[in-house]
Amino acid sequence: MFHPRLLSLALLGGLVAAPASAETYKFTMHNESQYAIAGFETFEGGKWSKWTGVSVAPGESQSMDWNTDAGDCVVPFRIIYKDIETEQYKVDWCKISNIRVHDDKVTAD
Repeated sequence: MFHPRLLSLALLGGLVAAPASAETYKFTMHNESQYAIAGFETFEGGKWSKWTGVSVAPGESQSMDWNTDAGDCVVPFRIIYKDIETEQYKVDWCKISNIRVHDDKVTAD
């Protein structure tokens, strides 16, 4: 089932300084929507990779970590909802620390 309210995306990257070179890329996903987040995927090397252990109920947050500070800063991602299709988004992971999922958009800061 496709949910048209999930089409809108407003990414506000660039507001936070890049992480120190000795740290990994970390961020927090905040589920400010009414939908449970059941997964998270990133697109690298020509394929989608599923992150393990991602489950964020409405109103909850989850800390996430790339476990590296190497690679491209701009990597496409998808948020997976139970029974709802999702769009592909892009953000500069070197400049953000939060992904905020709303009912009608996804933002980053």
